Amino acid sequence: AEPLTQTEIAAGLGRSIHEIYRILLLLEKRGYIFRTQSDRFRLSLKLFELAHMHPPVNRLVECALPVMRELSANTDQSCHLVVREGESALVVLQIDSPLPMRYSVALGSHFPILETSSGAVLLAHSNQAERDRIVERIVAAGEGQGTRAEIEARLNEVARLGYEMRPSLAVEACTNVSMPVRDHTGAVIAALTVPFLPQKAARFDRETIFERAKAAAETISAALGAGEIIASSRADPERRDYPFSN
Repeated sequence: AEPLTQTEIAAGLGRSIHEIYRILLLLEKRGYIFRTQSDRFRLSLKLFELAHMHPPVNRLVECALPVMRELSANTDQSCHLVVREGESALVVLQIDSPLPMRYSVALGSHFPILETSSGAVLLAHSNQAERDRIVERIVAAGEGQGTRAEIEARLNEVARLGYEMRPSLAVEACTNVSMPVRDHTGAVIAALTVPFLPQKAARFDRETIFERAKAAAETISAALGAGEIIASSRADPERRDYPFSN
């Protein structure tokens, strides 16, 4: 749904602006809605139960679930799907590795956006004004994500490559492989991430996992209507930079 002003909400509900004002303040305080830069209100995905009632996320999860199950089985790794909620990364789907020892994240978890590769992929592909606003706030708050130049360099590299693969900030020896998921307009609406945890029982190397994670993200995107967008990106060598070339 498109964000609405206080006046539009009042008119739609047949209530006065004064009646709506207190309700909106309470909903905003509790995290059910949030205010955009243009002073409009949008539904929040703070509660995972509400996220499932939010049609775009529900559709995303429906498309991603079978693909991610196959990805987990074909990589011996866990994988998760993340959307951006304001300045946080929200986990909306998690598939566990088939191996007895595994690394996974809790469904419905929120993380500061630049503490995860998923968040970096989402922020790197956000519109420039929104990206600048979030980076400026992170730098001003001194949240330990590096200098502004370092943050911008990281996001620019993610945008150039079209993915992020880097050591996890949270788990030693774990490498995050994070790919963008696009909708029918070409917008990046989610990030598919495989936290690659090497172990003797795992049958696949990092190169194989990279390729299969990329293919899975493209399959989900195609199911959401982004087929032509994916085809055009494959023709762009700058977007196809490959980390395992000699």
